[in-house]
Amino acid sequence: MPNGLLIVDKPEGVRSTDCVARVRRAFGKGVRVGHAGTLDSTASGLLVVLVGSATRLSDYVMRLPKVYRATVRLGAETDTCDRTGEVVFRGDAACVDEAAFDRVLPSFWGMRMQRPPEISALKVNGEPSHRLARSGRGGVLPERPVMMESVRRRSALADGRVEIEVVCGRGTYIRSLARDIGARLGCGAHIEALRRLSIGPFRVSEALSDLSALASAPLRSPREAVAPFHRILLTERAEARILNGLPVPLREAGRYVPGTVGFAGGLCVEGAGMIGFADREVGEKEAGERGGGEILLRPRANISVRDEAEGT
Repeated sequence: MPNGLLIVDKPEGVRSTDCVARVRRAFGKGVRVGHAGTLDSTASGLLVVLVGSATRLSDYVMRLPKVYRATVRLGAETDTCDRTGEVVFRGDAACVDEAAFDRVLPSFWGMRMQRPPEISALKVNGEPSHRLARSGRGGVLPERPVMMESVRRRSALADGRVEIEVVCGRGTYIRSLARDIGARLGCGAHIEALRRLSIGPFRVSEALSDLSALASAPLRSPREAVAPFHRILLTERAEARILNGLPVPLREAGRYVPGTVGFAGGLCVEGAGMIGFADREVGEKEAGERGGGEILLRPRANISVRDEAEGT
C-alpha cells in the first residue's frame, strides 16, 4: 500500500483540491489522499500531498513553518484581498516610499491577531465563508492568533508594487497581511501575486511541476516530515509497547533529538517501523509510591513506516 508524501508545485489557476483529486486518480481506489494546507487557486507553489497512512500527519505538517513570496500592490484594497476582487477602497500610494513601507513591517512580526478574508475556505457553521459572502449572508470573520516569524521587503518599491517574503505559521493569510499593511499605510493594498516557497524541510525547487506525471512520481518518506520536530528515537522495547497500545515511561523511551519546531507542535516518537506524536503535552503523570510522578508517553497519529522507499 502506498505511504508517503508528494511534493507538488501547484500552478496558478489550479485548486488544491484538484491536485488531490489527480493524485487520488493516479493511485486508484482504496488509497487515502489528502493535503497539508490549502493554497489559493490564484497562488502557486508548494503543496504537500499525503498518501496512505501518511494522511495522519496532515495536522502536524501544517504546524511546520512556511515561506511565501508575494507581490503587494499599493493603492487599492479589494474584497478578496487579491487582484481578483472588487475594489472597496482606493488611496494615494504615491505618498508611500520604501522607508515608510519598511517601518510598518516589524509591527506584524511575532504572535498577533489576524482577521481572515471573508472570501476564504474557512467554515462558518459548516459552510464555506466564501459561499456565504458571495450570497450576501456573510459577515466579518473573527480575528484569530497567527505567528509571523518575519516579514521583509525583497524588492524596490516601484509603480506601487513591492515584493515581500514572509515566514509564518499555521493559519496565516498573506492576503490579510497585504490588506493590513495597506490599512497601516493608509493607502490600501492587495496581493497581486503569491507563491509558497517552502513548508518545513520541503522546498518548491524540489517539487513536481508536471501534474501529468503524478502516477510515476516517487513518494517521499514520512520521516522527512517529522525531522524538524523534537523527537524521541524509541528503543525496540518502547516501540513494541506503543504498538501494543501501552504507555511508555519517558525516561525509558529512548534518545531525545532536539528539533526546530516548538514543543507546542508536538513531541514526535520515532521507531524502526512507526511514527507517532505525544500531542501538545509530553504525556501524563502517574503517581508513584513516593508521591512523585512518572511521565508516560501515549502517542497519537501512529503510522507505519519502512526504511526502504515508500510506495513501491
